[in-house]
Amino acid sequence: MKSLLIAVILGSALLGACVTAPAPGTQEGATPPRLSMQDKMAVWDNVGSFGPVPAARAALGAQTCSKLDTMEAHFMASGYHSRAQGLDGKTLAEGGFYCVRK
Repeated sequence: MKSLLIAVILGSALLGACVTAPAPGTQEGATPPRLSMQDKMAVWDNVGSFGPVPAARAALGAQTCSKLDTMEAHFMASGYHSRAQGLDGKTLAEGGFYCVRK
């Protein structure tokens, strides 16, 4: 019985490690992220290509991500890419922010 319990706990721990949300990298990647439509929502591909939000862009990131706020959820910028692309594949003038729930 103990070995079965240990196997279940270990299996759950490994599954939890595999099911993590995508996150920005430690630096901006060479391949820019691009917006695409999934389930009628615009989402970023290549999330790992986002780097940290530069201090000079923090206020713009906060403003941009706050546009996603609802009564139940508030968002903040956790990543930035200077050459992020819009749905049309063109580079966004202000770059792109990866927004996450606070």
